Amino acid sequence: MNLRRIGLRLTLFLYALFFAAQIHAASLAVWPINPRIDAPDSATMVWVKNNSAKEEIVLQARIFSWRQENNKDQYDAQDNLVVSPPLITVKPGAQQVFRVVNRKGVIADVEQEASYRLIIDEIPVSTKLDGAALNFQMRYSLPLFVGMPAAHQKKSPIERHNEVADSLHYRLLSEPEKILEVTNAGKLNVRLSKVKISQPDAQAPVQISEGLLGYVLVGASRQWPLTDAQWQALQRKDARVLFEQEHQELEIAAQ
Repeated sequence: MNLRRIGLRLTLFLYALFFAAQIHAASLAVWPINPRIDAPDSATMVWVKNNSAKEEIVLQARIFSWRQENNKDQYDAQDNLVVSPPLITVKPGAQQVFRVVNRKGVIADVEQEASYRLIIDEIPVSTKLDGAALNFQMRYSLPLFVGMPAAHQKKSPIERHNEVADSLHYRLLSEPEKILEVTNAGKLNVRLSKVKISQPDAQAPVQISEGLLGYVLVGASRQWPLTDAQWQALQRKDARVLFEQEHQELEIAAQ
């Protein structure tokens, strides 16, 4: 068999593998994508739906505590929360639910929000493609926040969002590359979406992220690389770093 034919078959195989993976990933729906547990509740539910018309899927759910150190997400074993049931089989077209329960019962008032990750793994199944047996395994990782402090719960969403923004600040680092660093000194974990650089006399803002940029957990700092255009825009004294939370535009102050 000549090299050209081998290359063609390999290309077709990789295309088939790619599209099979895409279809397989779309066969599972998970909601809500931002679950949380707050007082006076002691549990929440996460639903999954098998959109496949033919294949059942087996899912395993686990919860890890989530912290950020040295600009990295760290997941640790924990025993505060449990998932029930931890393993489920979802028939074609059917829905199932994972129940996330606080072991100590009702969430008590806390000083700051706790952060976890709910990891849902699909147990591998054998799939045949072009005569070869392939194993796929999809992983879904959902942020899970627990225990909004009572002082924040009593505020309106707008007041709460403004307080979140006030707890953030950014600085620019030039080594080893051009970096935007955001620090969260507040009591709530922060989701940064649609981050942009606004300048008073600019026709359009300089976009940093069209969608989710990432999370900055309580007491943590996160860093993101900047392009030359983004870096230059941030050199101006009148530049403003904006982000969006629940359709409200907020500003991150410079350090």
